Amino acid sequence: MRKLFFILSCVITLLLVTPVFAAKPSHQPTVKSVCIDPGHGGSDPGAVYQDLTEKAVNLDVANLLKSQLETYGYVVFMTRNDNNTTLSNADRYNFCNNKKASILVSIHHNASSNSSVDYSQALYMKKSDVQLAQTVVNSVAGSLGITNNGISRYASGVLLKANMPATISEGFFLTNTNEYNTITSGNRLQQEATALYNAVSTFLN
Repeated sequence: MRKLFFILSCVITLLLVTPVFAAKPSHQPTVKSVCIDPGHGGSDPGAVYQDLTEKAVNLDVANLLKSQLETYGYVVFMTRNDNNTTLSNADRYNFCNNKKASILVSIHHNASSNSSVDYSQALYMKKSDVQLAQTVVNSVAGSLGITNNGISRYASGVLLKANMPATISEGFFLTNTNEYNTITSGNRLQQEATALYNAVSTFLN
């Protein structure tokens, strides 16, 4: 009996200390959580048109989206909260991965030398990104009343290295004359943030 007890004790100890039996780390998303990545920032202004910089517009939309998401009970993580922070792609995807967010939405705005060009587009990289990207571009283009240029595969480190479904939303062209006028004298950024909220809500629910 004493010998049997000794054997059982040894087996239990072996199971507890042997690494092969340890649980493997996995990506377990925080329930209803969103990692918002305002593109550019710091020394990288992004597109510039008259007195607008893309980094500032991206952050404004991100803050409006964050407010709506939190109002309805979502957990929100922001890769940056000011316009003075310079981030690499690795900084962005590592932050979102460490937070174990359910999805990643990177907010950008396009630019062209032709001030009449304007459309909405969403970018993806992984197969798991496709549905989120399509949902985002459909919502943004439909809400803003501009051409839906669909989704396009784009080799971005942020998309490639994100553990969760991720997309880059190119909401509209910052260099478009009509967009500029609507941003500076209307509620264009709030409209875009609401469209992104609707897309996120649709995808997660």
